[in-house]
This record gives sequence, C-alpha cells and structure tokens, in this order.
Amino acid sequence: MNRLFARAARGWWLLMLLGAFLPFSSRAQEVNARLLGRVNPPASGVERKRIRPGDWVEITGSGLTAVRSIRFGLATATFTGNSTRLVAVVPPGATIGPLSLSDSFGLFFVTEFNFQVSPRVTGFGRAIPSPSSPADALRGAPGNSVLFTGENFVDPSDPTFTSGVFFPASGGGYLRGTTEFVSSTSIQVKIPAGAVSGVPVVSNPSGDGAAPGDFYLQPLVTSIDPPRAKVGDVVTLKGISLLGTSEVLFGATRVVPSQVTSTNVVVTVPALTQSVQLTVTSPGGSFLTASSLLLLPRITSFTPTGGAPGAVVTLNGDGLAGATGVWFGGVEAVRATNVSAARVDAVVPTGALAGPITLTTVNGTNVTSAPFIVAPTISDYQPAQAKPGVSIVILGSNFTNVSRVQFAGGVDAVYTVVASNRITATVPLGAVSGPVKVTNPGGDSSTTRAFVVTTLQPVIFGFTPTSGAVGTTVRINGDNLSTATEVRFNGVAVANFTVNGDTNIVTALPAGATSGKISVVASSGTAVSPTDFLVGTTADLLVTGQVLPLSPIVGDEATFTFRVQNRGPLNSVGSIFTVQYPGATYIEAITSQGTFDAFGSTVVFAAGTIARNDSLLVSVRVRTRSTSAVTATGQVTSDTPDPTTADQRAQVTIVPVQPSLALSLLADGRVQLSWPSQSSTLVLQEAADPLGPWQTTSGTPEAAGNGRRLILTPLLGERVYRLRLP
Repeated sequence: MNRLFARAARGWWLLMLLGAFLPFSSRAQEVNARLLGRVNPPASGVERKRIRPGDWVEITGSGLTAVRSIRFGLATATFTGNSTRLVAVVPPGATIGPLSLSDSFGLFFVTEFNFQVSPRVTGFGRAIPSPSSPADALRGAPGNSVLFTGENFVDPSDPTFTSGVFFPASGGGYLRGTTEFVSSTSIQVKIPAGAVSGVPVVSNPSGDGAAPGDFYLQPLVTSIDPPRAKVGDVVTLKGISLLGTSEVLFGATRVVPSQVTSTNVVVTVPALTQSVQLTVTSPGGSFLTASSLLLLPRITSFTPTGGAPGAVVTLNGDGLAGATGVWFGGVEAVRATNVSAARVDAVVPTGALAGPITLTTVNGTNVTSAPFIVAPTISDYQPAQAKPGVSIVILGSNFTNVSRVQFAGGVDAVYTVVASNRITATVPLGAVSGPVKVTNPGGDSSTTRAFVVTTLQPVIFGFTPTSGAVGTTVRINGDNLSTATEVRFNGVAVANFTVNGDTNIVTALPAGATSGKISVVASSGTAVSPTDFLVGTTADLLVTGQVLPLSPIVGDEATFTFRVQNRGPLNSVGSIFTVQYPGATYIEAITSQGTFDAFGSTVVFAAGTIARNDSLLVSVRVRTRSTSAVTATGQVTSDTPDPTTADQRAQVTIVPVQPSLALSLLADGRVQLSWPSQSSTLVLQEAADPLGPWQTTSGTPEAAGNGRRLILTPLLGERVYRLRLP
C-alpha cells in the first residue's frame, strides 16, 4: 500500500506520494502528486477544497501522464494536463470524500482530507404529519416537517460542514427551516412561519442544491384587481403561495386561469348574474376570498334602437340587478324597472338626446357602444318665412341620422345636417305655408308653428361703392327689390332711383345724408343694409407719440409708442406707418393690426385699413449705445385722402445718461462694484493702469436693487474698472 502524509503549508493542503511498494513488478515511471485544490473559480484557504460540479481542481506533481482515472468521492471526473499538471472538472455526481488518482496499475494517490461538495437533492416530501398520497407529500403548513434526500448534506470528517434548508419567503428571499436531523443523505426540517410555495433550497458551505420541484403551502389572496369588473373582463388575484393554481371558482362557476405565478392569478370573469366570492385552488389547498368581486353591469343589447319620448326600451345584459338609473344621452329615464338581473325596462324621457344609453347599479356604470336614436324635435326656424330657393335654418334636437325633411304640401327639401341641433334646408318649389316635418330612424316630428312660404320680403346684400360724396352713384344689390317704393340713406330719402328687377337698385347719394345704413321700403316690408354707407371723401389721421423712459441708462432699453387715430369720416385704406430712430439698436416691435418689417433703424408697419373712429397702436423697443439723444419719428401714409397732413407725423426724443460705477468695501473685506443699469449687455472691464490694457473682469454680475453688482475678493494692488458696451 502507498504511504501518504499531509502537511499544512501557506493555507492549502500539500500531499506528497513518498513511495510505493509493488511486490511483483516495478512501475516503468515513478508517479508523484501534490494537490493544490480548486482553481476555478479561484479560491484560497479552506475554500480550495469546497467544490461544486463544473469547478476545476488542479493537481501538480511529476509523471502525471500515467494517470488514467481521477475520482471525487464515488464519481469519476474528466481531466486534461501534462506530466506536471492536471486539471480535473468536478463531475455532476461528485460526493463528499477524498480525491483519488489511479494509473494503469491501480490506485496510487488518495487525499487525506475530503473534498466538500455542494448538496444534491434527489427527493423530498412532507414527513410530519404523514402524507396520505404522493401529491399530499408535496404540500404542508408552517410547523410541518419535510424530509429531503440526496447527497453531500454533511461531511463526517468536518463537524462544521453541514446543510440547512431554505424556503421561499412571502416578503421575498428565503427563510431557513429548523433542522430536526441531518445526515450525509437526508435532512429533515420544520417549515418556518412566513414560507410560501416554491422550490426549497438545500445549502451547505460549498453551495446550494435546489429541490427537484415545488413545495406548496396554503394559498392566500390579499386583493382582487380590479375589485369591480363585468363579464368578460380580466381580473388579477394577488397574494402569496398561488403557485400551481389550477382553478378559480366564481361562486360555483369554474374558470381555468390564463396565467399563474407565485403572487398572481389572471382569470376572465365568466357569465354571472351577481357579485360572488372567489375560491382559489392550488396543490397547497383552497382559499375563499373575504370580499366579493363586485359585478359591474354590462348591456349586451337593447330594443328598440330608437324611439320618441315615452317609448319603453328593454336593456338586456348581465349584472343589471339593483339598477339605480338609466340615462338617454345624459337625460335620466322617467322610469327604470328591474325585470331580472339580465333585463331592465326604461321609459325614454322628455328631452332625451340621441346617444349611448347609460345604466347604473349599486356596483357601477355601463354605457352602450351603439347610440339610441331619439325621434327629432323642432323648436324654431330662422327665418320664419322665406320664398322657394332660400336656405333656412331648422333648430331643435336629435337631428342625428336625419333621413328626410318635408315642407307642407308634401314636398321634400334638399338639406344638410350641420349638427345634432341644426339643419339647413332649401325651401322647395311647390312648398306652401305650414309645419315642417323632420324624420330619422327614431321617428319624426313636425313643428307646432307653421313656416310661412313667401316671395315678397325684400333684402339688401350690399352696395357699391361703400363711400362717397353727395351725388355719388350707388348700386344697391339684394333680392325682392322690384316693389321698392322708397330708398333712404341713414333715414334721408332719395328723390329718384331706378329698380332693375328683384336684384338691384341704382340711385345717387342725396344732399344732407350722413354715414349710416341704407334702407329699401317695399310693399312686403323694409330691407336694411348689413353695413353702413360712409358719406365723405377723406379720412382724418392724427399721429401722437410717447417714450418710456425719457432718460434711460446707456445700454438699457426704451420703448417708443405711437397712436394713429382715424377721425373719419371714411376708413383709411392702405395705411402705412413708418418709425425711424437713428442712433438706437432695434430689439422688438408690436402692432395692434397688420404686419411689419424692421431693417436698420427703421420699422415699416403695413396696417391696411384703419376704420373710422378707430386707432392703430404700435411700439418699437430699442437699446441705446451712447449718451447722444435719439429722436424717433413716426409718420403715416394712406391711399385715402387726408385734408390735413401736418398731424400725420410725430416725434419723441430720449436723452440717455452714462451709467455710474460705484465701488464699496464690504464688512468681510470683499469689494463690491455696482452700477444702476439693469442691462446685461454692459461689460465690466479692469486694468492695472487707466491707459490699459483692459480685460473683462471675471465673475458674473447679479441683479441688485435698481441695477447690477459684482462682488470681488480683496484686491491686491491698484485696479481700474470701467463699463463698456460690447
């Protein structure tokens, strides 16, 4: 037999084969081995002998090419190497025990210590109380005992090397069970409080070994999300130990979950008639929820699909028990009756609007996907009388899906549904005075007030020109003007006029007329123009201006504001207003109407028409760069004549002042430079001599009071400071 000895050196085990006695033959080559231990993953100290399947163990020595077999405990490993170094891969079946080497003559090297292997679990089940079946052995409760069988649970040669069992915990992670006994091939533990369903893990100092399956504990549902749902909705049951859930009972209705995890069970709500408690069944047992899933109402159909107020509508669906109200387009039904949990009868209320039907129960609300079409109601016409060919507006409600508009005399009209409360319709030829009828899929409605069909009412659409002096020829355009007996300009009658059929009248502006409406008196009524005729040939434009502030700090902003007033009598057409401000820099312009262009020191405002008795307001914001006075000139021009031009121009002037730079010493020895300007464009410069050279002072100025300041550290030597524009 080989004689082995072991010696501890530098924290790892060194074993050396001193010799071998072969009674009948001698080995062709002496084989010596020294064990270095685990090298991958890297390890030192006692960890070098703690291994898991797949780890690499290094063996060094001499003559190692003669090695034919390497075993870890009872399992043979694969290996590679040369005469001085072998690397063996720990096999899956490795057991706690020595590493042994064999050559063609047999075993020649065995470690005097055990390699300690991570545990391997081959079986498990509840031991106490005794299970009634194999399935019963895979479930339990805290305090029950579970027996695990396998290998590598303890190292008989090392009392400190033993295993523990860990169960998944409700709060995440794992809880350790209380060990009742342990051996190399079995360990029995008590399930700890707080354990949940999942894969238990046996752990020793070399690693972990998962059980070959789940162990189940009593399921617990903590919430239903959402707590209210309708038939067909997806709900999630949340809790612990839900792993393996095979079914959920909604009352007595069985549903197979679509998704199951240890903390969630996803199911679809089956056909129900009322709210029910849920029962979850898993290999760990069953759990009845404390609260019920509240069944929301669901309307699946309704008949009829349209009708007038007073009609009875039947709503079919599920979860309709305990209905508290039904609404048609937001208007509550006169009466809603629960015929059953699957049917509600409701009476369409007066004023109901076309739209979805809404039903509410004590548990919630449901809205139909299709609208209920309420019969239309007509409330008014605009105008109340018109001749054939004229478009009128029919006002009312529930004009959705209108299929017919009919005038008295049984004549259909061409129409357009503009909105649910508005229809435009053309009075058809053959129509007579009487009610108008509107029809949609919900029914029809006729007006209580007759619409008057007439061909006599005069109307003025407009006139040309829109202004002029006494004697100017004016053409009045309109309809039904053929019976005109009088034409007036703001109440002043003309002496003569020419009627050209129904559509226009030609006359001249009479003496004494003033700006105002044109009216035409006919046998069937009086027509009034929609706009005023302006009497006169000129517009009187007045320009005024102001500026703030009058004396800005150099570098600060100033705003020139000009107002152009039109004192009439005509509108000022094609108005152009120009502002010039030489010596200042443009920042921004604003106008009350029209557009503008800025270039150089000029802004041109294209104001367009300035109506009589109205004004144009413009402003130009600039920045000064020196103490030189800046005068802004604003001038207006127009295509409309102006009798006086002197007041079409105005000037305003600003006189900028140089900012003063103050230096003060603070209590902490720092120096404060301050100046009154708010402008951030001023640059603070410094130099050692008044003649320069100058450089920008470091630091960022900050707002302070009515100006800005910069605080510097105590100065060394003399410094000169100045403010400059960039």
